[in-house]
Amino acid sequence: MNHPTELLPDYAAGVLPDPAAVDAHVRACAECAAEAESWRKVRSAVAGRAAAVAAPAPSIFAAIRERIGAAEPRVRVRTHPVPRYAGEVGRRPWRRALGLLTRQWTLVRWPVWALAVAALVVGGVVAARVSSAGLAPQVLATVIPLAAALAVAGACGTDREPVGELVAATPTSPRVVLLARLTLVLGVIGSLSLLVTLALVPLEPVAGLLGLAAAWFGPLVPLSALSFTLSVLWRPSVGVGAAMALWLLRLLAMTGAIDRALAAVVERLCTPGAGVLTGAAVLVAVAVLLSPRLPHGRAHRIGF
Repeated sequence: MNHPTELLPDYAAGVLPDPAAVDAHVRACAECAAEAESWRKVRSAVAGRAAAVAAPAPSIFAAIRERIGAAEPRVRVRTHPVPRYAGEVGRRPWRRALGLLTRQWTLVRWPVWALAVAALVVGGVVAARVSSAGLAPQVLATVIPLAAALAVAGACGTDREPVGELVAATPTSPRVVLLARLTLVLGVIGSLSLLVTLALVPLEPVAGLLGLAAAWFGPLVPLSALSFTLSVLWRPSVGVGAAMALWLLRLLAMTGAIDRALAAVVERLCTPGAGVLTGAAVLVAVAVLLSPRLPHGRAHRIGF
């Protein structure tokens, strides 16, 4: 026999829509009749207690409603501004490109710039101190490429930005927006690095401007390309890890702590040349072409 246990409270309270079936069962079932009687006693006790309590004055409810209506939400929501690119349509190519670059400032967080500038300043100071021993090129080659790779990962491979940028960027291609951000980051890092290099030229007359610039530009290219590609296609932590692994291999190769054959391969990857530049361009192109086709539901999401 199925007992309508869950219906007995409503039956005893007299609010059951169709009590006929339950009433017939209670008449034939002593167990359910006793339980229904218990619920009736509960109903009587609650009704008696409620009747003994005076109803609150209407003014209390009015005051509560006034306070609720006057209260303003104090929740601080941190949002990222979404740039608008529609105004760039129809302009001259160079003006449109400049507009895309400047609007990327709103999406690159300030810690990215702060850490990059701090690394370059520290690297420049250390290079100046060791310039008398001719070690300034090695210091620049160690600090600047790593700072660029970390900045690229933090700015281009982010998973924290609103998906609404895709809508805001229309009809500008998200690939173009991504390239603009990469160009902005590398342009700023490169410009600051050149300023540091120019300041060190008087202290390194042997190496000169070209020697100092070539020392950090060579490893900067593969490290930034690797960081950018893996950060966009996977996640920033992967890009940073791969870039730091290559950076560490180069550091070990410079100190002679690894096998000569491996050191030669690493040095070849970090030396400016047609092969290195072509390989870096291919990596960047692959990341840019595939970025709009990334699965929308992945944990990592680029800023589109």
